Formats: sequence, structure tokens, C-alpha cells
Amino acid sequence: MIQIKEMPDGNPMIISSVSDFCDSMGFCEFRIKHFLKGIRPPQTKVTVEGTKSHEKEVEYEREHFEFVPLTQEELEDINKDIEFAREHIFTRFPTKIKYGNKNLLMLIIGQADKIARSKGMLIVEETKYPENKEKYLGKFEPYEDQTMQALLYLNSRFTENSSSTPKEWFKIPHKGKAWIINIKDKKTRESIRIFKGIQTKGTEKFLKEKISKFALVVMGKLEPEHHKSIKKCLSCRFLNSCEYKITNSKT
Repeated sequence: MIQIKEMPDGNPMIISSVSDFCDSMGFCEFRIKHFLKGIRPPQTKVTVEGTKSHEKEVEYEREHFEFVPLTQEELEDINKDIEFAREHIFTRFPTKIKYGNKNLLMLIIGQADKIARSKGMLIVEETKYPENKEKYLGKFEPYEDQTMQALLYLNSRFTENSSSTPKEWFKIPHKGKAWIINIKDKKTRESIRIFKGIQTKGTEKFLKEKISKFALVVMGKLEPEHHKSIKKCLSCRFLNSCEYKITNSKT
């Protein structure tokens, strides 16, 4: 979901889901054009199985662990280790970008797999169940879209009820920010690769640049940049309906 709205003061506002932002800026920028038109890619066996794997993780945690509601004092105590139930926390990333003589507002909304605080560190953990797990065996860092997803969650406000009302969002006090991207076998749910990292000035700059470019493309001030990868196009769920695809080296 990517939408452009006009605020009462005349300033434009972009609302996007985390998944559509990351799909666009981490895989193919031309997806922005599809999402703006409300076009969704068809579900596949892979996406359906991925959803089922996430549901199994939630069910397993619910059956084996009990989470006691946090008090406000516990939440605000930066030295108190806390953990929220899997997929229990919704994220809201608000930001503002200078757009000509106006302020362009942006809200990126999502739902994190796991949010916790340990030894003062705010931690986001995302779990992935790839169809082709072998492609991760030789990787030493996650894909760009996965890094963007984790960074957006780390820099968001949080809510337990999917509210769009800012007064119901809350912050989690912390000393630093870290992310974990857990790549699992979708059949056994065993980890096959775990990527870890902390937020740095470099990752902050990376995210800021992606957000700025996304905003310009959404507003039509900048054309999407094609990745020029036939392999990406052939694996894309938009393949059959995308006018921007390339399927051979002469395209």
C-alpha cells in the first residue's frame, strides 16, 4: 500500500507499508508505480508457505511462553530487559522531508516479528523463510530490503493495537539499536543463517537516502531506476503484467 494524501494545511503526505517500501527500494523501484495504482502481485506458493511458517512461529510461542503485560515503569526503565510477544507490536515511522516550499510528511507502517530490549539495547528480530535457502549459505550480510525493514522498525514508534492515532504510539527507551535477521528452513524452522548488526551513522544515512529517493519517485519528481537484472524480472511476481520488465539482453 502506497498512498498520497493532502493534509488540511495543504501539505502532501505519503503513507506506505513497510513491505511495499522495502520491496520498492530494495528490489525494484518500478514497483512503486504498481503500488500507487493499487495493483498487488498475485500470491504464490512461496508467499503462502511463508505466511504459514510465520503463523507456526506465533502459535509455538503462544503455546510455550507466557508474556506478562508491562507496566509503564518497566517500559521506561532503560535497564529493564523486556520482550513483546511475536507479531504483537505494530510500528509507525513518521518523518518529514522538505519538498519545494512545502513539508512532505511520510508515514511508513508495519508489524515487527519480534521487539525486545536487552541490556539497554533495542532489538528487532525478523525471521525469513526463503524458498531457496542455499543462496544464503555463502552470504555474510542480509539483502538490502531486509536491512531496510529492520532499520525502519528500529526507528519507529510502537503500538499494540494497530492504531493510526499518534497519541497511542509509544517509544521504547534505549541506549543503542541492534537488529537480527534470522534465516530459517521453512520445513524444520531451524536457523540456517543469522545476520546481526547495530545501527550506526552509516546505516542511518543509508535509510535516510532511501526514504528521500522513495518520496521523490512517489511524488513523480524522479523516475524509478531500473535494476537491469533479467534474473530479478523473471523472479518477480509482477512479471506477467509489468510493462517495465526485461526478459532478454536486448530488451
